[in-house]
Amino acid sequence: MNESTHATPVQPKGKTVLRTFDYGGVRLLPGMFLDQVEQARQLYGGLSNDDVLKGFREQAGQPAPGTGMKGWCKATSAVIFGQLLSGLVRLGRASGDEALIAKAVALYEGWAATLLPDGNARMRLYDFEKLVCGLVDLAQYGGHEPAMATLRQTVTWAARTFDRSRKPADGHDFWGAGPGDTSEWYTLPENLYRAYLLTGDRLFKEFADVWLYEDYWRPFAESAAPERVLAVHAYSHVNSFSSAAAAYLVDGDARYRQIAINGYDFVQRTQCYATGGYGPDERLMPADGSLGRSLDVFGYHAEIPCGSWAAFKLSTYLQQFTGEARFGDWVETILYNAMGASLAPEPDGKCFYYGDYRPSGGMKTFYWHEWPCCSGTYIQNLAEYHNLIYLRDDRGLFVNLYVPSQVTWEQDGESVRVRQATCYPESETSVLTIELARPARFTVGFRVPGWSAGVRLEVNGSPAAAAAVADGWASLDREWRSGDQIAITLPMRLRAVPVDRQHPDRAAIMYGPVVLAQDEACCRRPLAIAPATELTTRLIRDGESLRFRITNTVPERHTRYLQPLYSVPGFWPYFVYFDLRAQGLY
Repeated sequence: MNESTHATPVQPKGKTVLRTFDYGGVRLLPGMFLDQVEQARQLYGGLSNDDVLKGFREQAGQPAPGTGMKGWCKATSAVIFGQLLSGLVRLGRASGDEALIAKAVALYEGWAATLLPDGNARMRLYDFEKLVCGLVDLAQYGGHEPAMATLRQTVTWAARTFDRSRKPADGHDFWGAGPGDTSEWYTLPENLYRAYLLTGDRLFKEFADVWLYEDYWRPFAESAAPERVLAVHAYSHVNSFSSAAAAYLVDGDARYRQIAINGYDFVQRTQCYATGGYGPDERLMPADGSLGRSLDVFGYHAEIPCGSWAAFKLSTYLQQFTGEARFGDWVETILYNAMGASLAPEPDGKCFYYGDYRPSGGMKTFYWHEWPCCSGTYIQNLAEYHNLIYLRDDRGLFVNLYVPSQVTWEQDGESVRVRQATCYPESETSVLTIELARPARFTVGFRVPGWSAGVRLEVNGSPAAAAAVADGWASLDREWRSGDQIAITLPMRLRAVPVDRQHPDRAAIMYGPVVLAQDEACCRRPLAIAPATELTTRLIRDGESLRFRITNTVPERHTRYLQPLYSVPGFWPYFVYFDLRAQGLY
């Protein structure tokens, strides 16, 4: 392999139409998502460095102060260490919190001091893949160049020693763990390709090429409906499509781009619950009604933080590659009903892991071990919030999410700031205010969700004409002046969303992008509706919040309501999926 240590960035060969703000220029404003981010900043920023590093230092025979961590991180924090570096530095850059970046650097330096001279990280491939991400992020977003030298050192070790006798996952070995300890190896190329693009060092590209998951991807090069769907590990196989996306960026091979697109469409059509989560028992499901049946079999239906991380990345790649707004719909669904509906981690490592959608009643609870993988992807997801709201191209700005926020950028040499004020999804309207030093012409585009119809735009209180098509962008191109306001209204309606084609009456109830849950605390029968009954005749909105009163067809002891799943507290029972035509027990 090439022993060069030069650091000359490589221009991607894959074409992009839109680009993100790359964790710069976007700030969250007060609202539920800023609350989530602030809690995470306090929690993860307050972790004891000695506790995180204790296991590594003990392995190296070094003094190891601190009390250590629990659960998955009891021996060492290797299972989430790279994710911690990544999340801290990305969130620090996105939020302007330099202390988070400094913490990531300190953790890196403490860990690097335990590294053996040959680069031996004492990590399984499962842990190592996350380490690569963290080191790349530390260099790219934290400006800490020594991280790349360390990455080269440890990749050299991995290239020499990692077991390559892996096999594709199957229904038995569902995460590809055998015959060596190489579970979830197919998630590795993405971050190695990122390292190559950042540095031009072919060591990273050549080692990434080794781990391309061609056996799994081959059917997706031709179709979004593969003939055979194995019950393999859901999160990591969906995550593997981001490695295909990264391969497209590096080589420009349109086949990898198509694999990512078809993989996305496959997941959307056959694997997702109404919340955007996927993977009952952490497995993909054949499109034969298994997803609907899973609701009776399992209480753990989707890895929420990990699954969201894979979805956010894949959706963002595809929006950049294609410029199509439709790939933002999954992001919005997950934002409100998966990550936005999750429980915040606790200082001892208790973490929300699985979404629970049983028709017999679900509940938000913590995972049974502390510091699992989802505790690492949790902070990465919250950093990613800043990268999902807006996209841009040379023409201007594209609004992907309707979230209280502001964005600042340079447009044709002029500084532009846009502030977005909204109570969405409690409100159908979001208002953007433009701030400029002098008038400037540019485009402002708005994602029109696939569930929406009749979108309306106003500029300074007057209706504005724009091409508005479902799954597309509604765009305004004009000269803007400071103080101009754009209001977008996305009319919402109640709708029943079946879990799959084989179970048309087993459905979640949604309003706009929001999954509604029924309080199931005591003596409350789940919603049931006779055939051909309009939802609006049985669900009456109660005030300005997204709370709907169920009108009773038989006497009920308690008034029943539907409310957003994100508003249901932890350890409180609820119904999310309903057998709408089921005969009541009493």
